[in-house]
Parts: sequence; structure tokens; C-alpha cells
Amino acid sequence: MPPKRGALDTSTMLALASEILSRSGYRVARDFTEMTRLGEGSLVAEDAFSVVSLVAFETWQQLETEWLEAQADLVDLLSRRLARAAPKAWDGYLVLLSVSDPIDPLAAVRIERDTTRLRKIIATGSILQTAGDVERVLDLLLPLKLPDTLSAVEDVLDTLPDLMKGSIDPSDLQTVVDAFRTMEPPLERLHARRAIP
Repeated sequence: MPPKRGALDTSTMLALASEILSRSGYRVARDFTEMTRLGEGSLVAEDAFSVVSLVAFETWQQLETEWLEAQADLVDLLSRRLARAAPKAWDGYLVLLSVSDPIDPLAAVRIERDTTRLRKIIATGSILQTAGDVERVLDLLLPLKLPDTLSAVEDVLDTLPDLMKGSIDPSDLQTVVDAFRTMEPPLERLHARRAIP
């Protein structure tokens, strides 16, 4: 399938991915000589917890026929560089990007579900239109962004009334939340409240 109008090209995808991963604490290498099979269209990034190989393809057909080579490169790298017992040896990610979309929408799903050697993340032209799209694809690999202070973290229980509006009686919900906070059995507290005339 031809690229969608506005889809990012491979050079732009690689540059954006390199910037996003670097900004998030990864050490990025674009000229990694040990990744022999795919060369210029790829990068390798590493942080304290994982190793990522990202490969950008011009067409879906290239991705579909060459992803096994990309996987073999990363598996070879991990086996040469890391001891089998090292946690990172088991935390390798293969990110496959394509300017064009697959003809068969399930083709990408089949590749992603193949976790025999590495976990895979695939994104194609229709969802790779902006820098934000590339960041969303890589989001699974990026550190969580937490608020500066604990007081900025909203109590999840306080959000329940809005989330459950219209489906549960607000006073019943408050009774259950109060019981949970005081570490009492919520159902007993709810039954006791309902039993009072």
C-alpha cells in the first residue's frame, strides 16, 4: 500500500526516535557496526533496563520480509554483549516502523504477537504523521512521568464518583470508599448502612 499523504519518511522517523530516546535517558547509536544486516535504516538504544533496536522501512513489504533479519541482529548483539543471567538480556525490544501500511491489517498483529525471541512494536504510515505519533509509539519504552510532589498525585478513590456517575448510587459508592479507606469490609458496611431505617 502506498504511503499516506503526510506520513513521515524513514530519516525523519529515525531522527525523531533518536531524539526522544536520548531525551529519556537512552544511549543511542546510529552507526552500530555490529548490526550488519540493516545498516543505515536502524538505530540501537540502551538504558539501565533494556536494549532497543529501531528499524525504519520505506515500504511494508520491506518490513515484512526483513524483520526477521532485524530480530537476528538484535538477538546476536544481546547474546554477544550480555551474560545470559543479566536482566537486560531478556529485555530486548524490536521497534519496526514503516512509511506505508500493510495491505492485510492483521499482518502487523501477527508479527507483534511473535514473542519467541524479542518483544516487537510496529507502527506504520497511517499513524506516523507527526513527532507526537513517534513518541506515542515509543511511550511503552519511556520512563513514567510522575509529578514532582506526592501531593500532586490525585487519589484514585476521589475520581470514582465521576467515573461511576449514573451507574451506582453515589451514597452507596461513598460508603464503600469510606470502608476501604478505614480497612473495613466494604460489603458489610454497605449492608449495615442499608439496614438502618
